[in-house]
Amino acid sequence: MADVRPFRGIRFNSARVNVSTALCPPFDVISPAEQLAYHAQDPHNVIRLELGLGNADPEAADNWYSRAAQTLHTWLDEGVLVQDGEPAFYLYEHRFTYGGAERVLHGLLVAGRLHDWAECVVLPHEAVRKGPIQSRLGLLHATQTNVSPLWLVYDDPQHEVTALLTSAWHAAPLAEAAVGGERHVLRAVRDADTLRAVAAALAGRRLYVADGHHRYHTAQRYRDEQRHLATAADRTPDPDAGYEFALMLLVAFDDPGMLLLPTHRLVRSLDAPLDEVRGRLARWFTLSPLADLRDEDAVPDAAVVELVLAAAGETGPAFALLERGGAWLLRPRADVNWSSLSEHLPADRSAAWRGLDVVLLDTFAIRDACGISAEAEAAHADATSHGAADRLTYVSGSAAAIRAVRTGEAQQAYLLNPTRIEQVRAVADAGDTMPPKSTFFAPKPLTGLVLHSLEGHRTL
Repeated sequence: MADVRPFRGIRFNSARVNVSTALCPPFDVISPAEQLAYHAQDPHNVIRLELGLGNADPEAADNWYSRAAQTLHTWLDEGVLVQDGEPAFYLYEHRFTYGGAERVLHGLLVAGRLHDWAECVVLPHEAVRKGPIQSRLGLLHATQTNVSPLWLVYDDPQHEVTALLTSAWHAAPLAEAAVGGERHVLRAVRDADTLRAVAAALAGRRLYVADGHHRYHTAQRYRDEQRHLATAADRTPDPDAGYEFALMLLVAFDDPGMLLLPTHRLVRSLDAPLDEVRGRLARWFTLSPLADLRDEDAVPDAAVVELVLAAAGETGPAFALLERGGAWLLRPRADVNWSSLSEHLPADRSAAWRGLDVVLLDTFAIRDACGISAEAEAAHADATSHGAADRLTYVSGSAAAIRAVRTGEAQQAYLLNPTRIEQVRAVADAGDTMPPKSTFFAPKPLTGLVLHSLEGHRTL
């Protein structure tokens, strides 16, 4: 069962720091330009702990991980960061605008026990790559602190957990930040009865990793290292040691503020002319024009593409193909016996995996028509110094995909509808993982509102 504990959070001292300029996104959505900008924004920006500048080799004498640890200790010594005296669960309120309407995400920050996947208490839905794990492990070794939270989702159909926390959402904030037109509020839950009740309510639930697979794997690996060190020193590993836990943001499946967005595919360096690639696509899909192909810049705008895709997706898989010369709606051909195409898909995959739109797209458009393996490109990304694949890259917004085609950054863009949350759950429950970049959970929780030191967590 899930084991969540209150913890003594480390927070910016608002008397010393402008919290609004001290926060940053999680490391994996920060571009190199944004990394520099956050470093320049505020000398106390948490980017110095989350994604520092300089040598990224953990074995080097002077690397950014050791500087992050030094910065953390300095900020604690100087009172820039303070650690709360009493353990708490922390409530995270994230107000933002999407599609012209205000939305609010409600999350609970806890110290959550790390489980092996085989225990089926915490389940992933994505595979991971080596590069990010090595980076996060270097930081964890140096700081023994979770700087940014993992994001996990859970089922609360009767709103039991929600009811237990209703009054706590009206408590005075510990911290507030306004960042990029969005509002972030942190509150604490310290009442002993409420802490026990919430922990008990969550103990019977399965948790699903929404965002932070690499950090979860990193935390597992660090935990296993510490267990091994204890055993090697003839000590019994402490089941309540800090390394057995990680900072987790828990959000209910049906939280109205949670968005599950698609991640679109950008293709370049194709091995054939575009019309030939479209001919290959026609083996599997019908291609219905979305724009006048006589106009070289006839690609429609993002709103048009999203509306067409959403409408078409109500009756089955649908994709949009964008090129400088036009755009097409792709639908699986009705005269293809898709159930007989098992030789094109791995035999060991679950029915839930086979039913994903992204599997259809990556298999028959990206791999068969474009001649690109998404898995191979992901592996290639780990081997390159730039951390980006040559032929296949990903973007999370339709406007960004269209812009890439218009500017010539990509020869083609393949847009798809969002994966549904129930599909994510079904794939995870089946013990399967999705293709690379199948989901984009939003809005991303900001890093720096509260940090989690790997101190011990005793039973409530």
